[in-house]
Amino acid sequence: MENIPVLPVFFRYCRRMARAFLLAGLGFGMMFLVTLLYRAPLDLPTYACCLVGTVGLVFFGFGFARYYRRHAVLRMLLAQCGTKLAELPEPRDLLDEDYHALIETLEANRIAAEAEAARAQSDAEEYYTLWSHQIKTPLAAMRLLLQESPGMERRDAFVQELFLAEQYTDLVLGYLRLGSIHTDLDPQTRALEPLVRGTVKRMSALFIYNKNISLQIAPLPDMIVTDAKWFSFVLEQLLTNAVKYTPAGMVRVYPDPAQPDTLVIEDTGIGIRAEDLPRIFERGFTGGNGRGGQRSTGIGLYLCREVLRKLGHAISITSEPGVGTAVRVCFARGKIEVE
Repeated sequence: MENIPVLPVFFRYCRRMARAFLLAGLGFGMMFLVTLLYRAPLDLPTYACCLVGTVGLVFFGFGFARYYRRHAVLRMLLAQCGTKLAELPEPRDLLDEDYHALIETLEANRIAAEAEAARAQSDAEEYYTLWSHQIKTPLAAMRLLLQESPGMERRDAFVQELFLAEQYTDLVLGYLRLGSIHTDLDPQTRALEPLVRGTVKRMSALFIYNKNISLQIAPLPDMIVTDAKWFSFVLEQLLTNAVKYTPAGMVRVYPDPAQPDTLVIEDTGIGIRAEDLPRIFERGFTGGNGRGGQRSTGIGLYLCREVLRKLGHAISITSEPGVGTAVRVCFARGKIEVE
């Protein structure tokens, strides 16, 4: 049970008993007043006041102890409101019984609402998971048709749009799996440079189509501990953002000279407004760039941060409008999260 300081509770109990103190004081005062008016000895009212006061103090002590215990139990129940409400203290009177009935009804309604919300969430996840898997079939067919049509007009543009459609599908699956990602993690010591280059190779259509953008990959640290699939998922999102918001220029991937365990993805694009930077990792936040004609879901960076957090990595972003953006992924933040 929670360790609650006694003194604040004692003062609150005294305030609660203020009316009883006032009535006792009035009673004692009237007793002495009557005694003085009748010119009787003061020994009798003094003795009576001492006797009644002693009994009152005993009852006051027992009352405070019971008040303190009930307060501690209610504080414990308050802490449990997010899970399951334990048994309430026994009611002392009719009003307590009414409060009990009200609280138990509210608790039953809360449990029913949580069950309904969980069911709706489960149904939505099941539907979107099924949709994400089903949509991969026509996407794969389109990729096959493109491979069989090397002379198609504006083929590069179709390949790029197909890649983005596949990436948005992976974004949906990543969002759905985020709550149970710990069951899918396979952290191992891996070479970073092949991991980065393999991710870039899968994204080659994006860079080939955007001929005004060049990509540079500097020699990278030898080994990191991470999950290859989920780290590649994050890297795809970061590189796609870099290309999306760089009409012309360069995207560089290199280790931070000041922190060798930190990977930097830097572009020379349009940058991010200073007022948007504190909120870019919020779910659903698109910012000025997202509202300025670019296709933005407001989910990508949120997923990147959450996935990296579960991998034990950290992410930070610095940017200057008109100059570019630098995303830093630090591999030495902490342990991989296990739930």
